Amino acid sequence: MIGVILLAALPAQGKDDFQYWNTLELVKRLNPKWDLFFRPEIRMEDGASHLFYHEYRQGLRWKPSNHLEFGLNYLFARSENSSGKNRDEHTGELDITPKTKWGPWDFSMRGRVALKTVQGSSGEQEFQIRLMPKIAYSMEIFGHKVTPYIANDAFYDYTRKAWNQNRAFLGVVIPMKEVKGVRSSVDLYYMNQSLLGARHDRSSNQILGTKLNVQF
Repeated sequence: MIGVILLAALPAQGKDDFQYWNTLELVKRLNPKWDLFFRPEIRMEDGASHLFYHEYRQGLRWKPSNHLEFGLNYLFARSENSSGKNRDEHTGELDITPKTKWGPWDFSMRGRVALKTVQGSSGEQEFQIRLMPKIAYSMEIFGHKVTPYIANDAFYDYTRKAWNQNRAFLGVVIPMKEVKGVRSSVDLYYMNQSLLGARHDRSSNQILGTKLNVQF
């Protein structure tokens, strides 16, 4: 997995940027197998100094067993292009995530099928597949439980017939103290994002990300 992440990052050349992504995920547990979630996110570019993107993903997740999870999501996103105009995106997503556990190790492979409608440009639809293997390891440091992980999110765009984006993650999840049945955790990660341009040139972004997860 480490080798895959490093190889995926090698083609990233050209323009680089440092960005900051911040996410909040609110999860309502309906029962042990079903939950609802709402996940807003903002992204800042140009050395993390300019807000250029925000999105709102919401959906329903079903866990029929400890080894399989399904998700049905809707995503609205608004981004700012180079000319300062807004571009809106509406996306329907289907997630299928097989997973397994071996001692302190957790292995998963999220597959996502997405149909995206882009407004503010040609208004075309895009069909996309994403594959995200992830390895996590539960451990204790000074009496506190933490879960470091590595992951790689690869995008295949059927409209362009190309693997047009790759996101390599290195992060850690830190659980917080449960209060009155509310569980929360903080996810801190570094990401290398490799992008394939319209002229088949590549660029990359170095991203510092934070995510607060709250379950109730």
